[in-house]
Amino acid sequence: MRSTILLIAFTALILSLSLRGNLGNPSPADMNTSRWRDDGPFELSPERGRFALLYSLLEDRSLTFSLPVARFVTPDLGYINDRYVSLFAPGVSFLVVPGYLVGKMFQLAQVGTYAVVALFALFNLLLIRAISLKLGASRSAAVLAGIIFLFATPAFAYSVSLYQHHFSTFLILMSVYLLLVPSGILILAAVFFLIAASVPLDYPNLFLMAPIGIYALGRLVSVRQKTAALHIRIDRTKFITLIFATLPLVFFFWFNFRSYGHPLQFSGTVRSVKVIDASGLPALPANPSEHEAQAFASGDYSPRKSALDFFNSRNLLGGFITHVFSPDRGILVFTPVLLFGILGIILAYRASHPIYPVLVGVLVVNLVLYSLWGDPWGGWAFGSRYLIPGYAVLSIFLSIFLSRSRLTRPVLLVFFLTAVFSVAVNTLGAVTTNRNPPRVEILELERVSGLPQKYTFARNWDFLTANLSKSVVYQTFASAYINSVQYYFLVTTVILVPVAWSTWYLAKRRHD
Repeated sequence: MRSTILLIAFTALILSLSLRGNLGNPSPADMNTSRWRDDGPFELSPERGRFALLYSLLEDRSLTFSLPVARFVTPDLGYINDRYVSLFAPGVSFLVVPGYLVGKMFQLAQVGTYAVVALFALFNLLLIRAISLKLGASRSAAVLAGIIFLFATPAFAYSVSLYQHHFSTFLILMSVYLLLVPSGILILAAVFFLIAASVPLDYPNLFLMAPIGIYALGRLVSVRQKTAALHIRIDRTKFITLIFATLPLVFFFWFNFRSYGHPLQFSGTVRSVKVIDASGLPALPANPSEHEAQAFASGDYSPRKSALDFFNSRNLLGGFITHVFSPDRGILVFTPVLLFGILGIILAYRASHPIYPVLVGVLVVNLVLYSLWGDPWGGWAFGSRYLIPGYAVLSIFLSIFLSRSRLTRPVLLVFFLTAVFSVAVNTLGAVTTNRNPPRVEILELERVSGLPQKYTFARNWDFLTANLSKSVVYQTFASAYINSVQYYFLVTTVILVPVAWSTWYLAKRRHD
């Protein structure tokens, strides 16, 4: 119990030091200033879109956007039935409501909102530790796996900003954890509820949760061999638990109906608007293509989209290379320590635990799905944000590797050095910015700006050495005493203390 409290306190401290934000309760006029947009916590459209829906819901009592809020959301703004609407799934905006309301009482509405994401990131660390322990990992390896996930992968940068990834990862990890405890009706009901709840958070979650759903459905069926016949029996009592999956879907369909006029109209398929003119109407962007001009002239501000249009088998190889090897998003560049998790998969295969195929299934679906994705870079982003659920799975297998392999001193030294590198890179992202362009946009950026442009974490280093940090603690308190580089090294050093101690303990235990 004491070690758990220390782990929670340590994690909360690091997340608090890194949480991005400004003091104050921003109004729509404030939101449209550079202090809150480009130079502040709403630097990218996913953050703006989700906060705008939250603000409209609580302050305007509406699921559609007023004109000032709509201007804040561009260029990822929806337009349907002569109304400006969200292009993002609604789940995140509804989940962070308590943080906004509590923060607003202390003039910290935006900080309180982002703190909810950090809280779920903490939950994910604890779930990785708990799942690892249930799978037979040692305590030190389980703790280290959780720390590696949260602070040595791009999950760190997305635990201090407003994205869906930690909520999605929480639902996946909680479902896996529940499937590891003794089966019962309430457990199955909770799993099916979590699977359905993942859809309003992010539509691709339906695919990520599929291996978990298939495994859970297997709990409803029993198969027995009697003489020459095969008897299949469905447990009717457990089958009723599927009803719980309808609850989140009712909310989802209600939101779609109120926002877009039809329960099956998904946000990502709504016509989009990139520019609003002075009169408040949709307008053409500067230098539009011929196709955009023709579509606009016909009143179709962007082509109608299908949810399946985002996937294309032709993207598979290029997307895989982007996620694994590329300098702007690749695992090998941003979090090489997780390669040890692959060795853990090999060790787990020999143990043949029934949950291992489920975990591997989630990992494979995550990688393949977003390799097929039309935008594997995730827009302007820090690392491969789409693979955060996969990072969690690899971290669990990392705990298996650290617990079951023959850890020689050279192996542990290599592990520790890659962990140090991974922590250093991802702390850099957390305390600076996620605004890293994909490599494919660099030539155009250089043409427009007339300056050389960086697209790896070197861009974050330039941001930091300009004495800039988006950490609310740094901006409000620490900047009066130390510069941003010193602050970065302070946070990094604090994170590396338990990493070094756990690695030393593993080495000592193996060689005693």
